[in-house]
Amino acid sequence: MKILGKISMGIMVAFLLGACSSLDTGGFDHKKEVEQSKVVNGGYTLDYSFFKRNGLPIPDNYGSRGAAYLTARNDTLRKHGYDFFEVYNEDRALKFYKDLEVEGYGDNSPYWRWKIQLSKDDFFKGIKNNLPKVYKGRPRDVMTLSDGKWKSLNITPSSIGEIRNVEIAARGKSGIATYVLITTNKNKYLVAKELNIRKLLAFNKVSTESDGDIHLYGAKGGNNKYIQNPIRKNLTLLPSGYFALEYSMGKVTIYGGGNGHGVGMSQFAAYDLAVNHGYRYDKILARNYPNSKLHNMYSLKGVGKTINVGITTSGGWLDHNNVILVSNGKMKIKGAGFSIDVPVRQKVVIVNKGNQLWVSVNGKHRVKTVNPLDITAHGYYITLEGLRRMHTMSPQYRGDMVIKPSNTNSTRIRVINRVKIEDYLKQVVPSEMPQSFGLEALKAQAVAARTYALSDYLKDRYRKDGFHVKDTTESQVYNNQRENEDASKAVELTVGKVLLHNGKPIDAKYFSTSSGFTEASNYVW
Repeated sequence: MKILGKISMGIMVAFLLGACSSLDTGGFDHKKEVEQSKVVNGGYTLDYSFFKRNGLPIPDNYGSRGAAYLTARNDTLRKHGYDFFEVYNEDRALKFYKDLEVEGYGDNSPYWRWKIQLSKDDFFKGIKNNLPKVYKGRPRDVMTLSDGKWKSLNITPSSIGEIRNVEIAARGKSGIATYVLITTNKNKYLVAKELNIRKLLAFNKVSTESDGDIHLYGAKGGNNKYIQNPIRKNLTLLPSGYFALEYSMGKVTIYGGGNGHGVGMSQFAAYDLAVNHGYRYDKILARNYPNSKLHNMYSLKGVGKTINVGITTSGGWLDHNNVILVSNGKMKIKGAGFSIDVPVRQKVVIVNKGNQLWVSVNGKHRVKTVNPLDITAHGYYITLEGLRRMHTMSPQYRGDMVIKPSNTNSTRIRVINRVKIEDYLKQVVPSEMPQSFGLEALKAQAVAARTYALSDYLKDRYRKDGFHVKDTTESQVYNNQRENEDASKAVELTVGKVLLHNGKPIDAKYFSTSSGFTEASNYVW
């Protein structure tokens, strides 16, 4: 095993929840392993032999072109003899995901290999309960066989019938499941694409109607056994789309690997390459995002130095019931025709009463307005009291705040953090990668996160809401974890650096853990 084998289970679980910790790097040198560098772009065609063999129509849910920098890549070590999944072969897939000896880049994650076992009855019950929900969320990719064609038709629990079989019908070259076929006594249903499939196979006490918990057991590469205690239970989302099914003795076991969508940079692999193989951050990026080049974003036309971030509630919504702000520095509140100076550590409470913002300072009502408020603490952090994040309570924010009435609810408030892009990253990077992963991996993460933010910034997809990015996984996780010195240093040492392809910022996707392969983007989305 690699140096990474010294990391405790507690640290790994902490990372998977967004926390950071320290790392004993030891002194083992693993550089003698031969890297598998073969990559495949999105230009290949899926093997539809399962459909042809079973007399089923060929579906077409993957019409987009692949990105030259988001490719299918083999991250397993050559000595284990695994290569791309060129043809449909479920026996080979099952062997791969059951193999606890296989090693590769990032294999110290407890999600490198995982399994879930449940009764066949619970498995089918979970599928039946989840299928209508997945259809409702993405009807185009959840299809019913009708008149010899795959059609998007309404699916209800009563229309499904009794499930007889669930099979993986096609895979990408990375091994990711691209289609799952569900056969019932009434019809056949086809679910396409990674996220839909992960939702379909989200087994928990609710979906299976089980009295007991549904456990997920994980394993690191080369350990030959699963970790004794479950690493998660009662899933709301399967860890990844990399898995195979085994039916035996009235039970179904899902053998899988990886955590996340599987496109772009695996964060555990970046860590492994830096710590065990001596990769600098630029080499890590070149390997994970081929056909891209580093460039200074501030030399690009139309790029400023600040970014607007939509701040969500504790429950992940944009509309807040109220806002409580406090700072260790003096704050100034500016509105249409007024300015309020707020002394140090005095609370500002803002509520919305019929599309009017009512502002109180230290318990005393000061003003009401229908216009947005600009709040600055002149370089000090601003705390949003009562706001809960996964790893912080009442988080502190750099930059300024814009408070305005919600554009969808007359009693709610929208909060936007206007902050320098580099300062924004100082609160993104520690929320996306633990401090223990080391400076070079953190620098790679900083460039990927900056590029990802720039792409959203230029697309301006949240224009109607008045911000560029959200503070959730819909953009990048922001201020979910406290800042740390190493993450801030990684941002400062890569200031302005982004990845471009043909002069434009790439869509720098990243995820937690590989199963041994990554996939071309067009066979995931």
